[in-house]
Amino acid sequence: MNKALNNKVLSGHAFRNLTMKSIVECFFACLEDCLCMSFQMCENTECQLLSSNQFRSPSTLLAVMGCSYYDMVPNSVGLTNSASCTPGCRKNPCPNGTSYVTLTSTDYTTPRYKCLCSPGYAGNLCQYIVRSCRGYTNGNRVPGKYKVFDDNMNLFEVFCDFDLNSTMTWTLVQSYEQRVKLKFKFEPYSVDFPINQDSPRSDSYRLSKSRMQSIQDDSSKFRITCKYDTDGLVYRDYLQATKKKIDILTDILSDTHCPLVELIDVRGQSCSNCTAFLVQKNYILHSDSFNAANKGCQFRPTGVKRCTDPYTEDNFGYYGCINTAHRCSSSETATTQTWLGSN
Repeated sequence: MNKALNNKVLSGHAFRNLTMKSIVECFFACLEDCLCMSFQMCENTECQLLSSNQFRSPSTLLAVMGCSYYDMVPNSVGLTNSASCTPGCRKNPCPNGTSYVTLTSTDYTTPRYKCLCSPGYAGNLCQYIVRSCRGYTNGNRVPGKYKVFDDNMNLFEVFCDFDLNSTMTWTLVQSYEQRVKLKFKFEPYSVDFPINQDSPRSDSYRLSKSRMQSIQDDSSKFRITCKYDTDGLVYRDYLQATKKKIDILTDILSDTHCPLVELIDVRGQSCSNCTAFLVQKNYILHSDSFNAANKGCQFRPTGVKRCTDPYTEDNFGYYGCINTAHRCSSSETATTQTWLGSN
C-alpha cells in the first residue's frame, strides 16, 4: 500500500465496513477482496474497503478530519504489498451467478478482476439484465446470435446487428422469403404468430408477440431491410421510423394514414424525415407507394408497378403485387427483415 493521505476519504465507494485494530489488518482485508482497490481508516478502528480509488474517481476524494486514505499498489512493484488477487477473492465479486478471472494490476486504474458474464447479462459486473440486443452495445459488436431475457426471465436466442457508424443496435424479430409470403401476409405484428422463434433464421422466422413486446420495451425504433442474409445492411429498399410515430405492435394504420418516417427508400428513390403511406390492419404492415399521392403523403416514388386491378405494388410486406426491381421481392428467395432497435 502507498503512504497515507491523512484527513482524506474517498466518498461514495465503500462497499464493506469492518472494525479493525490496525491499518495492517485493514490492508489484508482489502488484499483478500478483489473488489477492493483502496481502503481508508477512520477513528483508528473503522476500516472501509473501497471499490474505486483516487485515480479512477478523483472528484470524490474529500477532506475529512480523523480519517486516512490508502491506495493498493499495482502488482508491477512486487506481490507482497500489491493489489494482486491471486490465488482468488474472498468471495465472487460478480453478481447473477457469473464467474470471474483475477487480473494482475499494472497501474492504478486497472481493476483486479474481470467478470465473465453468463448469457443474458452485461456490464463490468454483469449487473445488467439484457432484454434486447441493446444490452450488448458495449461488447464486441459483431453481428450474430446472442441471448436475451423476456419479461418472465426466460432466456432465448436472438440475432443482433450493430450499426458501424453509431451506437444503434438492432434485434431481428421477423424474416421470411418471398416464397412463403402468404404465411405472413395476413398476420399483422399485433397478432401472436411465432414461427421458429427459438432459432433465428432468414427464410421463415418470427418471435411471439410477448417476446417482441419485451424487446420493443427496450427499443425506440423499428426498421425493415431487404436481403440482409445475403447482402448485409443496404439502404436501398429500406424503411426506418421511431416507435413514437409508429408502434408496429399496436397501431392500426388506416387507408388515410401518412405517418412520419426517418428514412424510406423504394427502388433507389428515397426520402428522409417525411411522411409515407403505410398501412396495417388485418394484414401485415407495408408501404403502398401507388396511393401515396392520393393520400397526401410526401414520399411519392415513380415507376410504381400496377398488377391486376385493384392491386398495385407493395413494398416491405403483404406483396399482393410485387415489383422485382424492389430488392425484397426480386426473387422467390429474396428476404424481408423486421428489426427493433435503440442506442
